[in-house]
Amino acid sequence: MTGTSTSSSTGSSTGTSGEGVSIGVLAARTGLTPAVLRTWENRFGFPAGQRTATGHRRFDDDDVERVRQVVAAREAGVSLQAAIDSVLSRTSRRGRSSVHAVLGARFPELRPHRMSRRSLVALSHAVEDEALARADRPLVLGAFQEGHRYAHSRPRWDELARTASWAAVVADFGDDADVAARPARCQLPEDSELRREWTVVALGHDHAAVVSAWEVPAPTGGRPVFESVVSTHRPAVVAAARVLTDVATDAGATLPAEAAALLDAPGVPTPATDADRLWWRALTRLDVPDADLGVSGSAGRR
Repeated sequence: MTGTSTSSSTGSSTGTSGEGVSIGVLAARTGLTPAVLRTWENRFGFPAGQRTATGHRRFDDDDVERVRQVVAAREAGVSLQAAIDSVLSRTSRRGRSSVHAVLGARFPELRPHRMSRRSLVALSHAVEDEALARADRPLVLGAFQEGHRYAHSRPRWDELARTASWAAVVADFGDDADVAARPARCQLPEDSELRREWTVVALGHDHAAVVSAWEVPAPTGGRPVFESVVSTHRPAVVAAARVLTDVATDAGATLPAEAAALLDAPGVPTPATDADRLWWRALTRLDVPDADLGVSGSAGRR
């Protein structure tokens, strides 16, 4: 009923404009309220829309249709998180096995930055250390590209898996893949985008963090550089976790109910003090020698 307004402004915001429509028009066309849509956006990063040059968020016809599909799924009794994930998995224009692409598409405010391998190792270890220190049985996931890169970090991940609700790593493991291990070692398909990505995810009830990066092609002999995204924004962490758990289960791993519950639980936003602690962990690690950090030239160790 609210979508049939004869206001002149509605006629100019039917979705055919190159700049799209406002959240108010999106709400009117989907039978929701702007407050509900903003709550969805804050908790789940949906609907994402696009930012204009002036910073306003605008939505197109595809956004309208996706919201309508979520509303229909909710009316059928599907949980909000499951409804959003289902709609996005069907309509995503990006490969679902790329964490970096999913974060870029759903959370454009997470601007990527280029950093060295040393900085990326420090951030990854900081996320892992925080997961260990909190001891709240988080879901811990990693993408290592190749099995030999994981081998260097295996003692750390063995310890992470010991107290996690579930831990899994994905890489080109070859004969060393073992989905029943702790952590589960899951084989990446030949055409997986994750073969060029580096990801660490830690998701607990009151804490969440993700590091995602891909290696930028460099001249022969040049130092590795990574385009990276780091965030403690819970919806972004959940989105990254869902990509990796989908890849792991496709490889034959079984996601325990306790870990699956973390993906569906509303959780709480990561407090600023916890985020600060994570960044301090990373900065402290940058003070240690390269050999102690696990960086050896361009050998790719982690």
